[in-house]
Amino acid sequence: MAINKEMLQFVSVDELLGTYAPDLRIPDFQRPYSWSPRVAAQLFTDVAEALDTRPEHPYIMGTVILLSRPQESHFEVVDGQQRILTLHMLRALLRGQRIPHLQSGDTPIHHVHQELSRRVSDLERSSRRFARYRDFLDADAKVLRIVTDDEDEAFQFFDSQNFRGKSLRPHDLLKAFHLREMADASIAEQRAVVEQWEKADENDLDRLFGTYLARIHWWSRNMSAHAFTTDDLNLFKGVGRSTRRLPGAEYHRAAKVVLPGLQEWSHPDADPVTRRDLKRAQHQLDAPVAAGKSFFDYAAFMLGEYQRLDEELFSDANTAGLTSADLTVFHDGARFRYCRELYVAAALYYTNKYSEADMPQVRRHLFRWAFALRLAYERLGWRTTDNYARGLSANLEGLNNVNLFSAIRDSLDPREIELENMNAPNTPRTDNPEDARLLTLLRESR
Repeated sequence: MAINKEMLQFVSVDELLGTYAPDLRIPDFQRPYSWSPRVAAQLFTDVAEALDTRPEHPYIMGTVILLSRPQESHFEVVDGQQRILTLHMLRALLRGQRIPHLQSGDTPIHHVHQELSRRVSDLERSSRRFARYRDFLDADAKVLRIVTDDEDEAFQFFDSQNFRGKSLRPHDLLKAFHLREMADASIAEQRAVVEQWEKADENDLDRLFGTYLARIHWWSRNMSAHAFTTDDLNLFKGVGRSTRRLPGAEYHRAAKVVLPGLQEWSHPDADPVTRRDLKRAQHQLDAPVAAGKSFFDYAAFMLGEYQRLDEELFSDANTAGLTSADLTVFHDGARFRYCRELYVAAALYYTNKYSEADMPQVRRHLFRWAFALRLAYERLGWRTTDNYARGLSANLEGLNNVNLFSAIRDSLDPREIELENMNAPNTPRTDNPEDARLLTLLRESR
């Protein structure tokens, strides 16, 4: 089977959540409740406006996707959990029911419960309207219920629903994909990877995949980089259950399975520096990721790497000749944004492949390569930065015509990459004092 056509229908809130409705459960691996009081209040208001303007028509509230597992009487909520939980709280309040553990607290679901409580209290001032609202919500507010017994199909619906909306970012869909690849894992394992994922800031995950990992992938292959979107998810789906068992895929699949155990056996007491290199060996940026749990390990490790490098590359201890004021300008200044991103991306790729043994010398050359670009232009935009990263700056005096990312990808030995030959313009294109200071630093770093 797949979609249960008999249950593919619009159902009222009471049919979805009422006494005679099937039990609904939210899997432990789903993301925590995240609606804000403003969003929940809008739902409350939308229902009230539908009651006032078109009381004779049903009010459609979107789609919920449910998974029916064999030998289970309940349904798992694949998509729509935020709306379902909000409606559950609202129905309880409209019936005078208390949910003790939501009476006080400081999480999103506590805040929403408090907001809905205020709205219902205001509504109770008119007993007639209160009853009409409650009855309209139960009988005339409806959702399209999709029930399937095919887990992959359930998540395909989930993906297609959210591709069209703005609620999910590309990394959210990667999370959903790789959780599907963990279908055979225990609930505890699934919960653990989701908890690890949810600890990361949404913007940091955006930056990891969009600003660094995707760009490194494209630039190292001499391709132009662009905004990372849902069309680019295949970059990080990797080798999984559905991957054809061809020799190339089998090589990477075996490496991902065998390497961690082999490392643990051969380096049981590794120091932190060695352990970081062992993790780099597991998560090589030139190799496809392994789908499932390994992807979450990969994402957590790479997130830590980029954040650590972003801090260390601009610290006083690691940048001789730069003052704290310089570091603040070159790290945070809007004029140097693309240069900073080039610098961190190159350092992330370099250390992933070659370790950090020679970074005290290498970082000077990487800084020179990345920030020399700022001196060559009055206005530095994305297209120019993208061309520079791909080594397409032959017509610009003082800049290198080299794709550093491609050079790293093609070289197993860092000595093959002539970083010490990186050039910089002799004069800045602007009279901005920050550029003058940068020119002085680049001259001193030779």
